[in-house]
Amino acid sequence: MAFMAHVSRVRNSQRYLEIGVSQGHLLSQIHTDIAIAVDPALQISFNVAENKKIVTLVQVPSDTFFAEYDCAALARGKPDLIFLDGMHTFEFLLRDFYNAEAIASDRTLIVLHDCMPLNAEMAERNSKRSAEIGKNTRFPYHWTGDVWKIIPILQKYRPDLRIVYVDCPPTGLVCVTNLDPSSTVLKAAYFQIVDEFFGLTNDLAAIDAMYGTIAITPSSRITNDSDLTLYFKG
Repeated sequence: MAFMAHVSRVRNSQRYLEIGVSQGHLLSQIHTDIAIAVDPALQISFNVAENKKIVTLVQVPSDTFFAEYDCAALARGKPDLIFLDGMHTFEFLLRDFYNAEAIASDRTLIVLHDCMPLNAEMAERNSKRSAEIGKNTRFPYHWTGDVWKIIPILQKYRPDLRIVYVDCPPTGLVCVTNLDPSSTVLKAAYFQIVDEFFGLTNDLAAIDAMYGTIAITPSSRITNDSDLTLYFKG
């Protein structure tokens, strides 16, 4: 929460989009002029209007939002900060990512949540199964699903992106800039990617292999630096 609040403030966010809002805890911490909050089952219990001028709540699934709503019209311009925390399966996040990139500007930062699981139990695709097998682990009832697979997907299919992996607890943040709203690579290859990465095992060995391909940046290093362009474009 503190990291996202800092980034929104230091980057002078004007327009913010959040996918997967739930109670609005994170949304309430964001500094921005205009915020668009999307969730199929909003349960707002925080002051999401704090540090904002306009907040629009859209209670639909993210696929519906991107297909049927004009985000730029709602936000009075393209969002410069996007947080993706929707359904925790990799194919959903893949769609959310390429749909979000398509409405981005040249300075937009997209932040992906829960992509660095701490064990295999929380990475189960089924949330009930994850809770059952993970209840006696060090991290009970924390479900990330298999969205960690978005990391090797972007590494393989979008090497042009600038990706910073941040150690925000408990399961990290993946920060993406150098976006290309005109890119159709991920959308065009969607079913190829789904077939390929559904076949990738979702176990500790595969997760450990993913960790071997990334360098994790301490969030304190970023928040203690006044020049975020060292990490993010724009």
